[in-house]
Amino acid sequence: MTANGNADQALHLATHSGWYRFEPRGTEWIQADRALTYWQMSCIQVDPQDPERVYIGTEHSGMFVSRNGGADWSRANPNVPCLTMSSMLALPGKLLAGTMPAALYVKTNGGQWQELPGVRQGSSGGSFPPNPDFPPRTRVLKKSHENGGRLFAGIEVAGILVSDDEGQSWAPANDGLTDPDIHQILPCRHRTGLVVAACGEGISRSADAGRHWEKVTPAGGRTYGNALAEDASGTIYLGMTRDRPRTWTRAGRAQSAIFKSQDGAHWELLELLTEEMAGGIMDICTAPDGESVLVSTSDGEVVALSAAGASRTIISGLPCITAMALGA
Repeated sequence: MTANGNADQALHLATHSGWYRFEPRGTEWIQADRALTYWQMSCIQVDPQDPERVYIGTEHSGMFVSRNGGADWSRANPNVPCLTMSSMLALPGKLLAGTMPAALYVKTNGGQWQELPGVRQGSSGGSFPPNPDFPPRTRVLKKSHENGGRLFAGIEVAGILVSDDEGQSWAPANDGLTDPDIHQILPCRHRTGLVVAACGEGISRSADAGRHWEKVTPAGGRTYGNALAEDASGTIYLGMTRDRPRTWTRAGRAQSAIFKSQDGAHWELLELLTEEMAGGIMDICTAPDGESVLVSTSDGEVVALSAAGASRTIISGLPCITAMALGA
């Protein structure tokens, strides 16, 4: 619980130099804590059944866990078998961890880590375009909210895998997908079967839960899709940049933009926010009110954005923010 008595309203940030916790004070967000400053972080999750339990994945040292909202941290024991973590998904009673080289591990409450081998097998043959020596990685893990919950694993760079049996078996879901460089996947809550994928060379959408895809990249020359989120009313938000991160050498070079859509096919550019951001977009999450979203950037900013398009910078001056999550 936050110091002002609100549960599930603390903002947990994973950065290239540690973890930060911010809490709302009226209309402002105030830094309340910071820890793990030695570690470069790649992903973050909050337990859906216990908002004080926070999981952080790192680039080289596996997972850290807090059971009290970040007041104390410890290495996961046992730690993830592969310490180069790239994604996580916290579900009731279990935690999924994606790694590089691309693999997927699962741990139930009180149990040991076990590999779900279908992801490793399904990602074989992928290569990482900026550096062919890098193996593919499990970049994103998501679960749909319908029909028992289809699992999605986005592999950078080997396409999308799906599972309908809680991860015991996986199958490719790439029909019509033109780019296997998967950065984010959004199974929508408000439209049955609608899934949007942000890729390195554009945006794709599926109207049938990933069985078929069509390219729906917004006009304007931006092709690097990196972040997706959906608010409580079903508005979809998309973060894109002009080119890949290796070109973000100075403020503004990313030429970031936020788009919104009601159907994942027709996108509206939010111009005022686009003018405000300097860094490349790294993540988007729903704000505590459910009716707006928070956008994080490589320049250490967090921008609050309403569905009407109003925006303001609420956090700045941090290291590159790789991921965000709301918790207690």
